[in-house]
Amino acid sequence: MKIALAQVNQTVGKIAENTEKILQLARKAEDEQAELIVFPEFCVVGGYGYDLFKNKDFILASYKAMELITSRTPIHTLCGVITNDKFNKNLINAVALFHDDNMSTVASKDILDDSDFDDKKYFKFSGFSNVFKISGKNIACVIADSADSVKKNIEKASWLGIDIVIVTSCSSYYKGKCSEIKNVLRQSAVDNAVDVAYVNMAGAHDGYIFDGGSLYVSKTGSFKALAANFKEDFIVFDTDGSDAEKEDISAEKEMYEAAVSGLGDYCGKNGFKKCVLGVSGGIDSALTLAIAVDAMGKDNVLGVLMPSRHTSKESNLYAEDICSRLQVKTIVLPLDDIYGSYIKTMASVFEGKEQDSSEENLQARIRSNFLMALSNKFGYLALCTCNKSEDAVGYSTLYGDAAGGYSPIGDLFKKEVYNLSRYRNSVSAVIPETIIKRAPTAELRDNQKDSDSLPEYDMLDDILEKMIDKKMTYNEIINSGISKDILDKVMKLLFLSEYKRRQSPTGTKFSKTAFSRDVILPVTNGYIWKPMIEKNTQPDTERE
Repeated sequence: MKIALAQVNQTVGKIAENTEKILQLARKAEDEQAELIVFPEFCVVGGYGYDLFKNKDFILASYKAMELITSRTPIHTLCGVITNDKFNKNLINAVALFHDDNMSTVASKDILDDSDFDDKKYFKFSGFSNVFKISGKNIACVIADSADSVKKNIEKASWLGIDIVIVTSCSSYYKGKCSEIKNVLRQSAVDNAVDVAYVNMAGAHDGYIFDGGSLYVSKTGSFKALAANFKEDFIVFDTDGSDAEKEDISAEKEMYEAAVSGLGDYCGKNGFKKCVLGVSGGIDSALTLAIAVDAMGKDNVLGVLMPSRHTSKESNLYAEDICSRLQVKTIVLPLDDIYGSYIKTMASVFEGKEQDSSEENLQARIRSNFLMALSNKFGYLALCTCNKSEDAVGYSTLYGDAAGGYSPIGDLFKKEVYNLSRYRNSVSAVIPETIIKRAPTAELRDNQKDSDSLPEYDMLDDILEKMIDKKMTYNEIINSGISKDILDKVMKLLFLSEYKRRQSPTGTKFSKTAFSRDVILPVTNGYIWKPMIEKNTQPDTERE
């Protein structure tokens, strides 16, 4: 049997354009003698629409698109839709089979808590799956996002006495997912003695990356089709044909491709043609610049150098070096004159007070004003260069370096920033080794180092991973060898910095523990840390 897998990159709400792509690919599949074409979950509406699913006009537009597909698709077409249940009362997340001027709902999603999205808010459980036959093959279709629900759905569908289980998905990326889902699909096919087709969305939406990776695996465990990750793909193959070549990619390559896909798609789907960011000569801005160039092209990225009296000669040289290697246009906007006017204006208000982070953070906020002015004037997307380690403990300046329109590395721990930088250099050496090896510094005062206020990043990341990713208890972390004083400090900063994280820009999601999505703490929070916090209720890091 010849099948086409259509791993598309749709746009939420562009229902007419999404529908036209579906019809074009169905015609292409017909030209290549495919008997069936399979599209991902939510393919007509373009992805997860949140409260658009409560908008009657949006739902009506989706229904009209389904009518168009019904009348025009030339071959059997399986496509993710939203429709009503069999009692015509509730909205369901479903798969429809289109053929011969007819549409039938062949599956609905029956596990409504297996994704990053709040399915239960919008959809109801319908609980049906119809077996249909094409070219003598008994086929069942399911909708599943998490690896666990994929496994459960395949097992459940296999009880129907079928030849092929088709899994449709709009499943978002997390670290390690590409190999994990492939292994789960292969093992499920073998364990349940059924062929399995898997079609996932590609592209990105609001920082969620849809990693593609569509495939077909036989009940013997051999892959007959393997689509690319992180981009659109279209494959026509014979279920009895030769095996597809399996390519394993490193974790760093996988994550870097996700970063490029996330930023590129965010810009493309939101109308941004160019990006702007501050280039400091540090590792965070260096990696962000490389991602931006790979996502948008060197001619569509502007690097801004904003030196102050505290900026070292080395920082200026390193910033110029990476901009030169990546061949991006740069401008230099010095801070000192404006900073001097701020200090002069505030002098009478600050009289009698020692200089502290208040004066230091003015520099970061001036830099943010420069970048946002360029964004407003020229339509650039301003990129935030903060990482997850900094966001966790509030080591960023609110309305300063924490500001921006998009955060490409905000869900990467500091060690992952270094790992991805080294990976990018393995492709071509664009990030100077001097940047990778230098001690991290905000340079808001002379000779400042991040380690003046924080544990070394290796230790900080270890603590944060144990707290956030592994969800270890306080005593478990202490017993792992972490100092109580250091752990108390990090925990205090984590809890007290939530108000900053609530104001962070949207960014690429790499993990299952992204702040403001998977990890949300109360801003007003006295749980267990109150004994440690007496008079001072504000974070004691020096960058606020």
